This record gives sequence, C-alpha cells and structure tokens, in this order.
Amino acid sequence: MSRFAVLGPVHPLRGGIALHTARWAAALRGAGHEVRVFSFARQYPSLLFPGTSQFDAGDPVCDLGEPAPEAIVDSVGPWTWQATIRALRDDLPDVLVLQRWHPFFAPALSWVARAARAAGIPVVWMVHNAQPHDGPAWLWKPLARLGYAPEDLCLVHAASEAQALRSLGVEGRIETIEHPAPPKVEIVPRESARRTLSMGQDETVFLFFGHVRPYKGVEVLLEALTGLVADPRPWRAMIVGEWYYDRAAANAYVEKEGLIRHVHLVDAFVSESEVAMHFAAASVVVLPYRAGTQSGVVPQAFAFGRPVIVSEVGAVAAAVRDGVTGLVIPPNNADALRGALLEILDGREFSTPAIAEACAGASWQPLVSAVTDLAEPEA
Repeated sequence: MSRFAVLGPVHPLRGGIALHTARWAAALRGAGHEVRVFSFARQYPSLLFPGTSQFDAGDPVCDLGEPAPEAIVDSVGPWTWQATIRALRDDLPDVLVLQRWHPFFAPALSWVARAARAAGIPVVWMVHNAQPHDGPAWLWKPLARLGYAPEDLCLVHAASEAQALRSLGVEGRIETIEHPAPPKVEIVPRESARRTLSMGQDETVFLFFGHVRPYKGVEVLLEALTGLVADPRPWRAMIVGEWYYDRAAANAYVEKEGLIRHVHLVDAFVSESEVAMHFAAASVVVLPYRAGTQSGVVPQAFAFGRPVIVSEVGAVAAAVRDGVTGLVIPPNNADALRGALLEILDGREFSTPAIAEACAGASWQPLVSAVTDLAEPEA
C-alpha cells in the first residue's frame, strides 16, 4: 500500500477536471492506497471566470468519503500554497499528483511541486492541456512551461500533448494514457428519457454536450444543420452546456437559417441526472471540434452506449473506430459533418458490442498503475 497526495479541484467545484480528480483518487483508494486530496478554496477569481458559477449545488457524482478532500488552495493566495506545503511535509506521501489544465494555476502548483521535491516527494503532473485552447499561445507560454523538472513524470491523454510539452522544453518523462471513461453511469431507457424531455420517439437526436467554447465548433454544427432543414424526417439537435462566450451570433444564425424548430439550446450547467437523461435520449453525440487535445465526452458517450461523430483533432478521435463506434470527419468542415449527420438520419447503425468494449477498455487502472509504479519502484 502506498500513500498519495492529490492536488486538484473536486466537488463542490464543477467541471471535467473536478470529476477526473475525484475519480482518479477513488480509483487509487479502491486499489487499497491511502489518498489525501487537496482541493481549491478558490479556483478562479470571479472576474476571471466566464460562466455563471464555479460550484455544483447537487450531490457529488463521485463521493470520496473519508478522509474528506481539504479545500485549502487559493489560486491567487500564496499563504495557502505554504499551508499546503506544510501539510505535505507533515504527511510525507510517497507521490504528489498535480492536476494541470491551465497556465493560470502554474504559480500555485509550481510552488507546491518545488517544495515537494525538496522534501523528497516524487512529483507527477496530469497535464490535460499543455497550452490553453483559447487566447494567444505566446501570452501564456512563460506560465505554461513553469514548474516542470527533469525528474518529474508527466501524464497526458493525447500524443499531441506530449509533443506540445516537448515544444515547451519539458525534459522529464512523459507517458500517454487514454482518457478513462466514467466508472459507472445511470442508464435511463431511451423512451423514458425522450418522454421526460418532450421529444418524439421517432426523432433522430443529435447531442452536443459540454461547456460551449469557440474551439468546440458549435458554429460548424449549426452550418451543417442548415442542410437538413428541408429534410422531412423528424430530427432535432440538442446543444447542452453552459456557454463560455456570447451566444448572440449563434442565436441570430438559428433564427435566420430556419433552425429554430430543430435546435434546442440548454445554456446551463446540468446535474448528473440530467446528463444521463440527455445521453439516453440521443441517437448520436456530435463533437465538431475545430481544435483540441482530448475530450472526456467521447468515453462518456461510450459509457452511455452512444456512438459519436468527432473531428480528427488531437486525440479526440483516437478512441473512435470509424464506421464501427462512430464517424470521424475532418475538422472545421460543415459539408463533411452534414454528410455524417445524413448517414445517421438514413439509419446508419454502429456496433453496440464495440462501443461497450471501447468503454471497458478506457479504465482508470493505467493511471493508477502509472503512479503506483513510481511509488513502488521495486514492485
């Protein structure tokens, strides 16, 4: 048995990184290890957060039990970084795991990592994004490279991120591990989900899910959908997720192009029960990313038994078997996306066993093994 310290957001903070942190910590505990989780008392200052709230008022999707996570780190409060360091020195875990997803957090994380190394604690970085998706790369580059040391282990979910780390000058060991799927999800019957959401049972339902940001290509989806307006078959597109930029242009486009009857926007953070309902109602999940590294929505769709249409960017499409578990299209190409949507309308079928197999293969064990091997090098 090893002892781990994990620094990253968890519930009541919301979002994919918070879920990733909690599920990884739970997987480590499930493997018999001791895990102490340090979360954020304040993640983003309110002025810098693009959404309506950083917090989820509902119950945690992944309840970590005891010992409970400690909300101690303030991203802009150096005194809290020092308090975290004192806790690490008192506890002396075998490994410190740090979640890294935006350079904004680099000063806090780097301060803690440096002190951990000085105390003889090996450092592991879980790098979700070597550089932020939005904004000029040159602006963030100094912070994006801050804090790494040659003796550290960096874990990424995409080969493109490994290359990006090297381009930043990161010299440590880098391992690429597939983004895991949710360990368990609530399966809702499609008929029940569609009744709850007031959808027709005969409709083809295209689901876009997740925070809406410019790089995710919602505008590409809307452009592709204009070619389906005259199609007499029943269909709808659900865009479910809080918008992190002004959606006025998208609203105007929907009205101008005659999409108003077909496109339904759910501009809000959705609870886990609502997540299950939307995935259950979907015929296919559509991720028309213009750019990106990886997406937790792909394994999430597989967990709900749904095929995906994905752009071939980063590792977003890496887990998708084209024509078997979904369709892979070139990025930023509305014509190609329209063709894929038409295939779904035409009744294109995918392999349910292959989707289940893809979900089962995307387990948390490789991440557990990666840090356990570092903690127990003789094993």
